Amino acid sequence: MILLLTLGVGAAALALVLVAGRTPWACPAIGYAYVGEVELLFSAEPVSVAACFGDGCAPEAVTEDSDGKWWVPQSPPYLTTPVSVTSIYVEAVSASDSRIARVLQIETESTGNHPFALNCGGPFRFKPVHVPLG
Repeated sequence: MILLLTLGVGAAALALVLVAGRTPWACPAIGYAYVGEVELLFSAEPVSVAACFGDGCAPEAVTEDSDGKWWVPQSPPYLTTPVSVTSIYVEAVSASDSRIARVLQIETESTGNHPFALNCGGPFRFKPVHVPLG
């Protein structure tokens, strides 16, 4: 019994030394904002696309780039007032006259960079937004 008590006290003392000897770590109070473009991926090829960010926004025409991608920048005329961008309003028409006019959620993913520590999170980017059109 005394042996078990001695071992228990010794284990508790060792744990206290290990915990007390560590430098405490706290993640810095940094918020990351992603201000890059949002890519739209369509299930059918669109013939016209308009989009915008924010509640009650007025969609503006979006054009396809030379690589065949549809990018919506977080700048005027698509973003007119500062908002925390978590969704995008998209209006689109396909060649077969399928239409969509809907708010779509924007998902995020880590950039893989963790400037302070893995458990502190880090910068993120937007995943492409899939637009059901067809």
